[in-house]
Amino acid sequence: MKKTMVFTLLLAALWQNNISAQSVAINTTGATANTSSILDITSTTKGMLIPRMTTAQRTAIASPATGLIVYDSTTGSLWVYNGSAWVEIYTSATAWSLNGNSITATNIIGTTNSQPFRFYCNNAERMRFVPTTGSLYIGATASPYSGDLLGGISTATNTFAINGYSAQNGSGVWGEILSGNSTAYSATSGYYGGSSNGAGVLGNYAGTNTSNTRAGVYGFLTNTATGGAGVSGYSQAASGSQHMGVLGWYGNSFGIGTYGIGLGGGLISGNFDIAIVGWRANNANYAAYYNGNHVIANGSKSASVGTQWGNQLLYCTESPEVWFEDIGRAKLVNGKCTINLDSIFKQVTVIDTDHPMHVFVQPEGESEDLYVIPGTTSFTVREKNNGSSNIAFSYRIMAKRIHFQDHRYGNDPVWGEGDTRPYMQYAIPPRIDYQSNMELQIQQRQNFKQPPMPKGFVTYEQLQKEINGI
Repeated sequence: MKKTMVFTLLLAALWQNNISAQSVAINTTGATANTSSILDITSTTKGMLIPRMTTAQRTAIASPATGLIVYDSTTGSLWVYNGSAWVEIYTSATAWSLNGNSITATNIIGTTNSQPFRFYCNNAERMRFVPTTGSLYIGATASPYSGDLLGGISTATNTFAINGYSAQNGSGVWGEILSGNSTAYSATSGYYGGSSNGAGVLGNYAGTNTSNTRAGVYGFLTNTATGGAGVSGYSQAASGSQHMGVLGWYGNSFGIGTYGIGLGGGLISGNFDIAIVGWRANNANYAAYYNGNHVIANGSKSASVGTQWGNQLLYCTESPEVWFEDIGRAKLVNGKCTINLDSIFKQVTVIDTDHPMHVFVQPEGESEDLYVIPGTTSFTVREKNNGSSNIAFSYRIMAKRIHFQDHRYGNDPVWGEGDTRPYMQYAIPPRIDYQSNMELQIQQRQNFKQPPMPKGFVTYEQLQKEINGI
């Protein structure tokens, strides 16, 4: 009882001191309170307990004062009322540390309302998550298009929106449409909407490998269904001209604009300037196939045949009309012979009064000379003056090709109107000897001058300048 009275008198004295000094110090040393504090508690062995309650009890406090602090036993944290709402006082267990956090599977970093999650650097926004879509935008606060999950928007400082680099055994950028998906979109798409000569997709191989299959852009098809292409080009322009699905060409060195290889084919070697090459195993199927008119301007149609002096060129005879021909041999019997036309030849030609066939015969022995009586399915060869010799003869038949029986000349609109002869040039004959011909090819390349072209044509030099700007 005596101790209780003493302690009570001590508290009264402290209270009296608090009233007079406007500061209270609670300690075991007798030190006075710090002048900046209304209550100064000092201890090295004990702490201070403030009111403890559940979340339900905390939120049930009527008219909490601004600055009111309680310990919420439900959340395990301190809460302060800021005048309008309760705010959790974060600790190292709940706040994100500058040195990183050790977290659990349920911890998160982000927002819990509908406001964007924004990242700042040097007091400027650099990146944000959009709460309504989950989109992430870097470089801007929004994408030019909707539907982007990840959007990189370039700036004046960072002119490339997205770059991918790899120094390992992998791709710098990889796009994939997963198996089982029916979308018509591509795994990786490129679109150029500017006003210069950029490309929707640009590929450049600048490595050190010398493989023949190294490429700036490479496409391959692994689906086993009929049809399909490793690389497909399509010009979708609704109007205008000079639109190309695929353009193949090369620079100042020797090369080939476009190369197609079939089964058994290969890559040619040597210094050549060739626009298009198609190569298939000898005497098998087709190296090139055209369904439509095949036109060669400023050049010849020729066959390349092997000889002891290398392959030599043999040239086609050309005509202002479209003819099929057949050649054969027969023999007169008592001065007469009737020859029925080959069944296939009859199906692919038109022979009638307006389009008669032409037959040329060459006797192979003594006779009174020969003449021809043409028909539509056969022709008869007879000896003059009622001769009755039994000599052999050869013949050549020419008949109009079916569906082209009325063709004679025909304007080629590619070269424009008017006199187009200035666009044609004398062709220097190739040499028969290989070495001499190669020297001629190199000389012609060194002395090359762009020939005149019709208005609207794009020259090789102009293409060179444009490609250098990409």
